Amino acid sequence: MHINRILLISAVAALALTSCKGDETETLKYLTGEPEFTIPAYGVSGDRFELPSKGVTAEDGTTVKYYWYAEPISTHRDTVPVYYVNLTDSLCTVTVHCVAFAEGYNPSSTSHTITIVNSDRKKGSIKGLDFDQSKDFSFTDPRDGREYWCTTVKGTDWFKENLAYRGAGVPLENCESTSDVFGRFYTWDEAVKACPEGWRMSSLGDWSDAASVILGENPDPKDRFLSIAGGFMGNIYFNGQRMWEYWPKVSITNDLRLSMTPMGYAVKRETGTAFKSQFDYAAFWTADEKDGEQAYYRYFYDESPDLFIGSAAKSSFAASVRCVRDHQ
Repeated sequence: MHINRILLISAVAALALTSCKGDETETLKYLTGEPEFTIPAYGVSGDRFELPSKGVTAEDGTTVKYYWYAEPISTHRDTVPVYYVNLTDSLCTVTVHCVAFAEGYNPSSTSHTITIVNSDRKKGSIKGLDFDQSKDFSFTDPRDGREYWCTTVKGTDWFKENLAYRGAGVPLENCESTSDVFGRFYTWDEAVKACPEGWRMSSLGDWSDAASVILGENPDPKDRFLSIAGGFMGNIYFNGQRMWEYWPKVSITNDLRLSMTPMGYAVKRETGTAFKSQFDYAAFWTADEKDGEQAYYRYFYDESPDLFIGSAAKSSFAASVRCVRDHQ
């Protein structure tokens, strides 16, 4: 009996040991670094980008490979030393993924996005900017041949689109492909000289005149205009996405046909230009200076029905520009 008990205990111990070994899993090590690549934030159909596989190493010298894919253009995973992204004519945002892997290691990955844009009037990225021949007209900038849609508000001709003159200013995210889609951002020092001959940057007085069409009287040009923002805003879509987010307090009617869009603003720094508040904020320079260092601008915020006034540094703050002229 004693011997049988010893044998039974030994058998149970052996079984437990075998079970423990069966639960053991291989511990994977970690690669050093992440895949390194850059791609613009915006591009157009036909753009092609060459992306080398690099940035990751294994501590013991194990060979590191990379696979790539670009959704929704392609979900096929290509294990290649150099990956090529070819933009199609689909107006969408493409996410490019790069994954580094090696035997015995956890993978390491990086992803970046690029949005495909198109400035064509009929089949482009912007929808909802209408043109009524009985109320609107077009103007072609002789400097670059760029056509602008315009309308007249209380005896003043206004651009219905943001100025896109490439002789000054910067495009959104430094991508030239966005200029003819969204317009450009100009410092005040650039903006005062940027409008075509015969046109000028809109003034506080011009904004007050436009507001009076809705209010019935001219407000003080330096006041905050209450509950009229929707009359300036356009119900515009970019690549199928509504640009002004819906807020119950803001009723977008575009009564003035100026179709203001929320392109945010930019700040120029020594390290580069930072782009802020796209798709929830719109800022437009006025021709009026506050003092030697600052000038006034008008701005909209998607959550508010009011049209605000602010001031900023003339040399570093960059905003959109709407050009105007006396009606002709």
